[in-house]
Amino acid sequence: MAFLDINHASKIFADTAAVHDFDLHIEKGELVSFLGPSGCGKTTTLRMVAGFEVPTEGTIVLDGHDITNKAPSQRNVGMVFQAYALFPNMTVGDNIGFGLKIAKKPKEMIAERVKEMLGLIKMPELGTRYPYQLSGGQQQRVALARALAIAPQVLLLDEPLSALDAKIRVELRYEIRRIQQATKITTIYVTHDQEEALTLSDRVVVMSAGKMEQVGTPFDIYNYPKTPFVASFVGTLNQLRCKVVDAGAGLLALGNQQFKTDAPIKPGTTDALVMLRPEELHMGMREGDNKLTGKVESVAFLGSVVRIHLKLGESVVTLDALNERKLVLPKVGEELTVSFQPHGCWVMG
Repeated sequence: MAFLDINHASKIFADTAAVHDFDLHIEKGELVSFLGPSGCGKTTTLRMVAGFEVPTEGTIVLDGHDITNKAPSQRNVGMVFQAYALFPNMTVGDNIGFGLKIAKKPKEMIAERVKEMLGLIKMPELGTRYPYQLSGGQQQRVALARALAIAPQVLLLDEPLSALDAKIRVELRYEIRRIQQATKITTIYVTHDQEEALTLSDRVVVMSAGKMEQVGTPFDIYNYPKTPFVASFVGTLNQLRCKVVDAGAGLLALGNQQFKTDAPIKPGTTDALVMLRPEELHMGMREGDNKLTGKVESVAFLGSVVRIHLKLGESVVTLDALNERKLVLPKVGEELTVSFQPHGCWVMG
């Protein structure tokens, strides 16, 4: 038995299954992200763990205790929402200590815990300020500290960074991971941002239409997707419909150009969907690699990466090249040969 067991949980609203047969076992101290598009059931699942929703089917067990039907106040969980939800008439310190005050803890204990939390979120001098005197990132740190102050068994974060601008979001992402590792608290993080999930998590649960598509480490989810949805949702992906020339040899054809894959192809298959990440493609030829030649459609400078779109017959592929000062960029309309290793592409259906 894991520290937190969500056993075949389902949630049905009227005739709609918001979550179907969600079965996940989370170890103590683990950070697991629920990743998926809007409406996929990730927040509903989080709310079942928090106690705001009761599963239609299944059970939720925390540290050996069945909490399926317990009220939120009877579960030792902390929750951080997208909206900061701070009390505007309270100081930062009072906001952080609010849960402890409600629990009727001694004033000295509350003061010490607030001081500890202010240090943890690197805001030791800001305890007497009010929320309106803080930036959005600082307010979300306070919300995180308030959730942690009660020493919950599980920390639940529901898209906590989506209201922040891009730069602050990246900074706070690393702060959340630092704090989670420092406190060793079991954490569930809900997001639709794949970069957040891949950066923060020990494991990622990819969800679609109320179901679990795949569970795995960020490395496995990105490099070894098990379903077409996971492959296309996580990261940028080239999908090429190719003819199978020789299944045993892994020989494929895109138009009149042939290339090889190390991925297994079922005997008798005549056509296949080939998946290829943009970073697997390289400009020019490399010995032993596959090659494809097409016409440059667009070149986009993205800072550390240059993204090139290449027309290959009826298909368009995306290539990501790392930027460097001496990089020679192709021009729109010119012919360009790109190369990739046989293990860089995989076949799905």
